[in-house]
Amino acid sequence: MFTLLLNLYQRCSARRFLGASASPGVLLVLAILSARSIEAEPIVASAGVLSRLVFTDNLFLTAQRPEPAMIFQLTPNITGGRRGSRSSYRWYYGPSALFYSGGHSDLNHVFHVLQANASVDLIKEYFALQLTANANQNLVDPTVQSTGFDAFGNPDAFAQTASVSVAPVIQFPLLRANVATVRFAPGFNYVFAAKTAEGARNAGSTGSQSYLTIASGDYFSRAPWDVAAFSNIFSRDNDKDSDNDTDGISNIRGTVTYPVSAKWNIQGLVGYEWGQYESLSEPGGWRWRVTPYWSPSQNTSIGLGYGWRYFGADYFASIKYRHKKTVVTMSYEVAVSNARTALLDTPVVYFEDAFGEPIISPTSEQTLAGSVSNPPLVAGVFLQYQTLASIAHRLGRTTGYFSVNQNRWDYQRSGIQVDDLQGSLLFNRALSRRTRGEVGAQYWLYSQFAVGAVDFDQFKVWGALSYQVNRRVSGSIRYFYNQRSSDTAAQSFDENGLWFTMNWGL
Repeated sequence: MFTLLLNLYQRCSARRFLGASASPGVLLVLAILSARSIEAEPIVASAGVLSRLVFTDNLFLTAQRPEPAMIFQLTPNITGGRRGSRSSYRWYYGPSALFYSGGHSDLNHVFHVLQANASVDLIKEYFALQLTANANQNLVDPTVQSTGFDAFGNPDAFAQTASVSVAPVIQFPLLRANVATVRFAPGFNYVFAAKTAEGARNAGSTGSQSYLTIASGDYFSRAPWDVAAFSNIFSRDNDKDSDNDTDGISNIRGTVTYPVSAKWNIQGLVGYEWGQYESLSEPGGWRWRVTPYWSPSQNTSIGLGYGWRYFGADYFASIKYRHKKTVVTMSYEVAVSNARTALLDTPVVYFEDAFGEPIISPTSEQTLAGSVSNPPLVAGVFLQYQTLASIAHRLGRTTGYFSVNQNRWDYQRSGIQVDDLQGSLLFNRALSRRTRGEVGAQYWLYSQFAVGAVDFDQFKVWGALSYQVNRRVSGSIRYFYNQRSSDTAAQSFDENGLWFTMNWGL
């Protein structure tokens, strides 16, 4: 194992950076991901160090007597990936050390950002192993402490989270492969949060996400079908008042797709779902949905569905469009979930951009400074009504991005509803061969339907200029203005900030 890790460090040319910062658990994950690839061929990897000076005139994001501060960030990082005939993986790891100026040294800390995805065929076409691991700074509860769009200001509003999921995947033909294929994945996972909104510290829980599918083969090409069963079982989070120590969400459903014409097909779904969790109503029952799909071209697909589930009407929408240098996606769906599942399933680092092109150096194209898009870290199952929409367009040397993420979390135990709307608009342009400019804006609207709830709307605008010194070194300067307006005076604030960033590649 130590030889394997040593080979990994040497191939990535970053042993001195990763070895000083990574925990044994992270090293083990990276070793598992790279084992087969080191034997076959060198891994595609890059390593570097990001250093950043952050100036803010309102460190604690307060309405009165704001305190200015300077923050120094140092982030050694390493990333790699490979896609082969029987294995594929992609991973990034970067521990960030933050040092606060003046009398705020008690805020100094290290947070970890990790994204690792791997799939290995141990027996080709029959038995595979899938692994996912992530770590990030996630928002605890925006109604308790004011927060910006990153984890630098008021860092106590964020918590270090981590998760790992392992799923052996068994696949075999039913009768013959052209009749149907069975796929079974009994997954196991662990989720950790340094603190929660309910006051728990170092809270961790084990669970399992398993699924079984039977999908039709070529024999049913005229009307393909599948039957699927899914189960999500997890430890009850810090709830000592209940006799049950686990919660669960399970369902079984079947779908049939019938092609009406070359451009139209209709998908029918019927199933049953049940839950083992505290709820104000019966958590389960029969469901159905009918979804027509229209595909006027190879690059366009539009599906709009309607059905019924135990909680009411079940709407569904999916729009995908791609033409030359424009990509449009939109989706709406209702899911039964909780904060734990959101931490487990939400990616932290993106390895592809909106156009499907690989991101080689995530630190150059993503801030990786915490997330505010996660649900509050509280126990309890909720219905998630989620709308996602994005537009990406390239015109010459200019690229524009627009995205919207709208969620309603309807908590089943308390009956509280939370609306969270976040949107962003970004334009960047190549000003010269080495220089790029960027302007952007973010908006956040948060409301909670409860007595004494804290509602707010917040926006941030920024401008940035980056310069590529040489193949390995780049620098940037960024100015931003952040403002929150709230009915609660203590939750309103203004902030001006300045970032100076240097990114060294090895």
